[in-house]
Amino acid sequence: MNKSIAEWLKTSREKLRSGTLQENDLACLEELVAGSTQSVLYLYSKSTNMRSGISGWTMIDPTRPDEPALPSQDPPYKSVVEAVRDGWRIIQFPNPVLYSFSDTDNRYLGYEFILEKWL
Repeated sequence: MNKSIAEWLKTSREKLRSGTLQENDLACLEELVAGSTQSVLYLYSKSTNMRSGISGWTMIDPTRPDEPALPSQDPPYKSVVEAVRDGWRIIQFPNPVLYSFSDTDNRYLGYEFILEKWL
């Protein structure tokens, strides 16, 4: 959860108990929520294990221009677990069935984890 929203909730609960919660407090919450934007992070792991190293990645940041840009050679995290510890939420796990072809070498695809973070 966004730290600003968590702080707002804590303060507002105290105001609610004391009977001092006002309409402008809700307007403040509305501003906090409206300012959020979703970022999406694709991490291509070396296996379905969330502690495996990262073999590739890309980030979709809606606040940046849409022109294609190559990501840095260094992934932002060493593993999916490290990204989760930093506040990213997993919204899709890799499906191991997709990687079980015996006649095709598809290891170049990696094991795709899709994560999101609201900033």
